Amino acid sequence: MIYFDNAATSRFKPKSVRKAVVKELKNSANPGRGAHRDAIRASMLVENARAYLLSALGADDDYELVFTKNCTEALNLAIFGTVIPKTHVVTTALEHNSVLRPLFKLKDENVISLSVLNPDRFGKINPAHFERMLGNDTRLAVVTAQSNVTGMTTDLAAIGKICAGHNVTLLADGAQAVPLTKINVKEMNVSMLAAPGHKGLHGPQGTGFLIFKRDLNVRPLLLGGTGTDSDSVYMPKSPPESLEAGTLNAAGIAGLFEGAKWSFKHAEASRRHVEKLSEKIIYGLRKIPGVTLYTADDCFTGVVSFNLKGADSTEVGDILNEKYHIAVRAGLHCAPLVHNANGTLDVGAVRVGIGVDNTEKEADKLLSAVKSIAAKFR
Repeated sequence: MIYFDNAATSRFKPKSVRKAVVKELKNSANPGRGAHRDAIRASMLVENARAYLLSALGADDDYELVFTKNCTEALNLAIFGTVIPKTHVVTTALEHNSVLRPLFKLKDENVISLSVLNPDRFGKINPAHFERMLGNDTRLAVVTAQSNVTGMTTDLAAIGKICAGHNVTLLADGAQAVPLTKINVKEMNVSMLAAPGHKGLHGPQGTGFLIFKRDLNVRPLLLGGTGTDSDSVYMPKSPPESLEAGTLNAAGIAGLFEGAKWSFKHAEASRRHVEKLSEKIIYGLRKIPGVTLYTADDCFTGVVSFNLKGADSTEVGDILNEKYHIAVRAGLHCAPLVHNANGTLDVGAVRVGIGVDNTEKEADKLLSAVKSIAAKFR
């Protein structure tokens, strides 16, 4: 199987990730629960991973990081944990349902008013248009760092500067961006950053995290045991304990830690490789009659979406899988508003997710397969 579904989850996992997960499973102990050697070792592992991720993403002592089971949980924690009732929130049509569903729930319950900014004709979020959406009562903006449908990146530095000038909390969805898109939360005025462990960081599924400014006083989604303040029936007041109720996924965090170290160490080489393959696939698809591309010609971020004239995206995905043994993602990608903007809400799109281990030979096979399929629908 040729795997081009890395935007859903990365196939490549460094050996160090696999070894770390197995080691932790063989020496299981509950971090923060107990004073014996293995419990202390597990706690140190979690804290070392926390410190590494904070540093790698440009966070200083003004920021904290909590671990979650995925990016979706991190986004929900950020939204429900900081939203101020009767205020205005701005988001974009590029967002994933992990952002849209919480925000529209709050809107429908009259907790917030909500504005959704559409991308410009190039598929980008225009910072000037974004600023015009802000009002005196705007307190939160939620923006993706990179679209999971088109691959288009957002100018977080420009958006962050605008938000800082208007006293607006900025939550960035880093699901597709970390670490190949450079993000420094402090320099970019990003108040909160959510990310998964299993995509660009090449860690295990079931891992994620939220970085946030300490002064936001994020409210917990989950209440329970923390290993601290156990004499109280109330949650601890300070993070990370206040936001990490229950047993942490120590084996997953061990794998995430190793995956993150590998990914940031090789980020420049990985970025160049992904850009090269993205360019090859985009330009190759452009030459095939009947192809409609939804990824810009200069957008080489590893996500390429297209359709074939006369074909539903799921049909194309099925043929690629069954006949050519190529894995892609077809459908709506949990991002209905960007598909609505693209006019593809009825048919979806075929998404190619390029990974660090994909090869030019695999890209050639993909292009050849798409060319053959396109010819049959003409």
